[in-house]
Amino acid sequence: MKRIAAALFTVLLAPALLASGAGSVPSMNTRSPHDMAVDFYNGAERRLEKLTKLHEEMKGEKDSQKAANLQQKINKGLEAAAADLQRAVQNDPMLYQAYSELGFTLRKLGKYSESLDAYNKALEIEPGFSPAIEYRAEAFLGLNQLDEVKKAYTMLFGGDRPRADILMVSMKSWIADRRANANGLDAEKLDEFAKWVEQRETIAGQTTALTQATANFRSW
Repeated sequence: MKRIAAALFTVLLAPALLASGAGSVPSMNTRSPHDMAVDFYNGAERRLEKLTKLHEEMKGEKDSQKAANLQQKINKGLEAAAADLQRAVQNDPMLYQAYSELGFTLRKLGKYSESLDAYNKALEIEPGFSPAIEYRAEAFLGLNQLDEVKKAYTMLFGGDRPRADILMVSMKSWIADRRANANGLDAEKLDEFAKWVEQRETIAGQTTALTQATANFRSW
């Protein structure tokens, strides 16, 4: 997710006012709620960028104790990012990007129902926001709500193909996980969903090859 640009007044207009002798630049305490929301959002984004690197380090760690320590550090970082994002939406309830990222942090903490509330709020404000659609679908996977996952994939396939490809990778990984641990999912439903995913992957392969590089997407 990209960071949001700072307020134009602070970046562009304030220096001109000072040069003209029009007065001093407003202090941080007088900044608008939206500007403060953007600051909290961007702070959370910086945290998440660091956590992405930690996650990659954890995946390559062979020592189980070191991996567990890294996961604990990641969880603490996610909690801090979630707190920043909560502050962001409190200052600007229309900042849909912050709701989407809040959903991501909550989902990674295993709080699927709460993450859905955040994703739904983002999409209530901006219905076509594809990152929230894809992230929400992964939350639906965590809750075994497969019909909702199908709807999301179909929507993304027609509107944001790279995001649909990322979701395809997540669906295949989820199927493998559920084969090993059903987690309450009926075997027949899992087989039906796996068949549906296989069919959609075939269709995707007949149009454009699945996205190979995921550098522009958060891969965890």
